[in-house]
Amino acid sequence: MFIQSWDEFAKQAERLYLNDPINCRLCLKYRNEMLILRLTDNHTCLQYKTKYAQDVKKAEKFMSSLLRHMASKET
Repeated sequence: MFIQSWDEFAKQAERLYLNDPINCRLCLKYRNEMLILRLTDNHTCLQYKTKYAQDVKKAEKFMSSLLRHMASKET
């Protein structure tokens, strides 16, 4: 099941990561001019796909936000 709205995906994905950061993983695929993001914690799987460049930039910002969360957990 793919989430249609980027904002909804970003909110749910961040919530999913914050609930269980140890078991969450993010998978990125770029095939046939289509970007697919999948975040899962082995129980819930969130997916988003797009072919628009503006959404690729949003995905880049989202991943840097997740990395900031990961770095803050280390300290």
